[in-house]
Amino acid sequence: MSQPSRILEAASRAPSPAQERNAKVERVLRNITGLRGVTAAAIVDGDGLVTHAQQNFEINVDALGAAVQIGFGGAGQASEHVGLGAINLFFVENQQGLLILAPLVKHFILAVVADNSSLLGSARFEVKLTVPVLNEIFA
Repeated sequence: MSQPSRILEAASRAPSPAQERNAKVERVLRNITGLRGVTAAAIVDGDGLVTHAQQNFEINVDALGAAVQIGFGGAGQASEHVGLGAINLFFVENQQGLLILAPLVKHFILAVVADNSSLLGSARFEVKLTVPVLNEIFA
């Protein structure tokens, strides 16, 4: 095999920057879903579309994306109206569990879904640690 052929073959096997970024995001989301009670973790873009998701049960990602966009937008407006500034973390505690939303760079939102067996403090702590990592990946 000639030198140019080997170089082309090696280049075709190398992951693209987008593939590398996606792999990093998927690893981060897998770490979050590994927490006790966390059933799903997703990245939602500014249009309410889920760009990445890891889940431990069947979830309608389209519905999740739409709910995140609507809920986060409304919460952000409410926070601004009462003079609290921008949202750092947004919690929704429900009968069946909780939803944690965290804004990221470029209008992305991290959404974490957990059932009632989750430990709120642990999930919150992990989300706060994860936000800077995801922001660096998406920057």
